[in-house]
Amino acid sequence: MHRISKALICLCAPHLRVNNLGRVRFVESFTASSRVRRDWINQNKANFLTSSSTSSAASVTSSAKAAFSSMENQEPMLQSSAITINENSDDALVMPVPSNEYQEDSLPQVFAYPHWYEPHPIAKYASDKLRQTLDAYSKDPSHPWSTHNFGLKENNGTITVDDNDAKEQRPTAGNVGKMFGVLVVRLPDSKLGYLQAYSGSLLGVTHPQEYGFCPPLYNRFDDAPPLPISCCDDDGDNDAKCCGPSISAFSYQKEEGELNEMNRQIEAMEADPERKHRQQVLEQVKEKAAQALSKARKEQKIHKKARQQQREEMKAKLSESDYKTFEEELAQKSAFIQRHVKAIKAEGEAKVQEAQDSFQELDSRLQDLKQTRKAKSARVQNQLFEQYQFLNVNGATQSLLPIFAKTALGRPPSGAGDCAAPKLFQHAFQQGYTPIALAEFWWGKSPADQVRKHNFYYPACRGKCEPILGHMLSGLPVEENPLDKIGMEEGEESLEFVYEDEHMVVVNKPSEMLSVPGRHQEHSVHSIIQEKYPNATGPLLVHRLDMSTSGLLVVAKDKGAHKVLQAQFINRTIKKRYTALLEGRILGKPSKGTIDLPLNTDYLNRPMQKVDWKAGKPAKTHYEVVGEEMMSTHHRTRIHFYPVTGRTHQLRVHAAHAQGLDIPIVGDDIYGQRDERLCLHAGYLELDHPKSGKRLTFVADAPF
Repeated sequence: MHRISKALICLCAPHLRVNNLGRVRFVESFTASSRVRRDWINQNKANFLTSSSTSSAASVTSSAKAAFSSMENQEPMLQSSAITINENSDDALVMPVPSNEYQEDSLPQVFAYPHWYEPHPIAKYASDKLRQTLDAYSKDPSHPWSTHNFGLKENNGTITVDDNDAKEQRPTAGNVGKMFGVLVVRLPDSKLGYLQAYSGSLLGVTHPQEYGFCPPLYNRFDDAPPLPISCCDDDGDNDAKCCGPSISAFSYQKEEGELNEMNRQIEAMEADPERKHRQQVLEQVKEKAAQALSKARKEQKIHKKARQQQREEMKAKLSESDYKTFEEELAQKSAFIQRHVKAIKAEGEAKVQEAQDSFQELDSRLQDLKQTRKAKSARVQNQLFEQYQFLNVNGATQSLLPIFAKTALGRPPSGAGDCAAPKLFQHAFQQGYTPIALAEFWWGKSPADQVRKHNFYYPACRGKCEPILGHMLSGLPVEENPLDKIGMEEGEESLEFVYEDEHMVVVNKPSEMLSVPGRHQEHSVHSIIQEKYPNATGPLLVHRLDMSTSGLLVVAKDKGAHKVLQAQFINRTIKKRYTALLEGRILGKPSKGTIDLPLNTDYLNRPMQKVDWKAGKPAKTHYEVVGEEMMSTHHRTRIHFYPVTGRTHQLRVHAAHAQGLDIPIVGDDIYGQRDERLCLHAGYLELDHPKSGKRLTFVADAPF
């Protein structure tokens, strides 16, 4: 089949476009611009109408002409508030990068590992441009995004986070921030451009491409059935076949409407007064039947006890023959009472069954509907997962279910595929762009349970994005995980020995040294101690410090000393003090106080921790401000932390969280921003010697 005629057979859906090779590709963002659609129509109509006269395309000529006519008469989709079209590209979603903003030899040679990286300057340039756009949106009350203010407010022309409801545990959807991302790409003409996207959805925005953002992989607001990802035939012969999987027609709106109708029917059935009355009658009949049976069995026991007493009394008074007759009379009484109990039980069961049948007459329909809803919900979820077809640079596609099948979760978590990064890569691969650099930043107020700082950069999440990007970046040169290279062998001299005797050792661990061996790195405090004291027994380390935290660590040389020292940590008789530098001034909080925020692992964003008031473990920290230090552009706060508990990242979260001090520690590359180092140091320890019981104090000055 001729390439053009083959392409126009698919024209019935305006989600398709033809590239310069004659390939038809699925481009959802094509609907973002009426100009792009009109240009495409004008460019291809003449060729199509000519080629349609051939026998291979004659059967679709009339329908295709009708499709052209329909498309030409459509209203423009771009509103006045939408982005300005980039006239240098046929893709309205590509923002240009001026050539004077970069040098070719300064661009990355491999793509940065997306889950742990420092954004490249060219990606920061694109991020700043996007921030300017968002800033303008935030200051414009007439903008359609005004329903979603990201928890921001304008203060003397500056956009800041609104902290009036900082303690609100469940902020409204429009009053919380969002992750935005940019992807710098190499265009087919070798120029650079960048794409924009945001995670999830925004209130009132059904088609992000109308505002210059990459669309979702599956738009739940669109009723049109999805089409094959791509159809290709490079050599021009008649063996065209779909390169991507054919997705069955699926309308989330329709399916969701049917589920909602089921929910409405279930709620109506559960609220039905007649059903409630019959349920109450059933419970009353059950209770009365149980009471009657219980009363009969108690009387049965009383009669049994009385008969036993009668036997003992009459055995001495009656002759053997008379006593035998007496026994027979007692046996008859016992049988009569037993029959009476059985009759009461049967009567109660009959009444319960009658009430049960009456209730089941109404309730069975409810239970059947619930089972139908459950099965439909599971089916719809699986169908929804199948709509997410992720491309990679080689053109291979894969949906959510097989991508997550081999993960610990086994199934996609909620929101998988809706983050900014997959949207960016999907559009880039659909258009044939080459990814150069990625950057994602948080815009707005932090969720109540997490630490997200306005304007700070963050890597792609691990729980939802890591499996997806593992497929999408397959075939693209990607940097190895930098975390695997941190803490390389430095030699024993980097570990300072503060105290040593025959039972214990106290060392001063430098920043970026592991306390114990990691998955990819053997060099650690533990390995150094093992090498220095080969005859030491037991677990050695009594406690640990995060790799980035420096300071005092206690090591036991034998099992007995380890047990005594560990008990002091468990019973909290050891005094600990940490020194930290915070990236800013503490405002609106006392200079001395306590932070009490329960913590739990954020399983979708490991190794991050989150505040969890329901299932979190208690975490308490006392703090005291030591002073302020003026930097060239801002203040930093020196502070002492006195942790009562020892949860993972406790001090880092308590410092950065909005309900803590709301200021991250300097150099915190997880909850704040990177710097030369994490400015957190365990500088003071006070404990009892494991053998003598003497109180010992150790001090190590902070190296910052």
